Amino acid sequence: MERMERTERVARPARTESAAPPAPEEIAREWRERAERDGLARVMRAQQPPEIAEAVTAETRQTLTRLLKRAGHELPHGLGSVVEVGCGIGRLTPTLAAAAGRVAALDMTPGMLETARTACAALDNVSFHQLRAQDLRPEDFDRLVGGPADVTVFVWVLMHLLDDAELAALFRTLAVSTRRLLLVEYEEAAIPVGRFSRLRPLAHFLDLLPDARVIERRDLYYGGDRSFAALIDTGLIDTGLTGDAD
Repeated sequence: MERMERTERVARPARTESAAPPAPEEIAREWRERAERDGLARVMRAQQPPEIAEAVTAETRQTLTRLLKRAGHELPHGLGSVVEVGCGIGRLTPTLAAAAGRVAALDMTPGMLETARTACAALDNVSFHQLRAQDLRPEDFDRLVGGPADVTVFVWVLMHLLDDAELAALFRTLAVSTRRLLLVEYEEAAIPVGRFSRLRPLAHFLDLLPDARVIERRDLYYGGDRSFAALIDTGLIDTGLTGDAD
């Protein structure tokens, strides 16, 4: 199994707009307003040309397919369950559903979930749930997928979790609730990110999972931005299987 040293190339500090961090109710309102946009602008930069958004989405789907396939090969019972945190309008959910026995897709915004449910109505192995990332607890994984998830997926989601204490609490949950993490996050941005985003390097997330190791990392370059896509073994040791692994 491929191993990767914990030392990561230090990312340049992300340029951000100088402003006070938004309050929780302001964040919720921002995402409700984004849900009213058209097409991929609901979950991607509104100023980005549609053809670029489509190309980025297509490449992201290919990357997810590759990493999920590797996760399935490594897990002794295959890829039974996936939890997708921040599913948005469901643009990536069909890719996860094609690779896993069951997908629980989460988002905090009702308008996003409504669109996702419609877009994925033909998928009989996907369920949708309104839940914030920072509110996830181990018992939620029991309810959603019958125990620890095989893979929990975040695609450009954790950049919107601004509070370090909330992020650390989330990772304490993930350490006991998922066998693998699949993270896609910006490390460097050519265009300054705004008040609703915060960029962190992969090393930051690894520091929150002391027993973790990187199975595979890929760098993604979109319009001058650099993101990482990483499949991570959380170090969770358990002998039970999820209810979807038979």
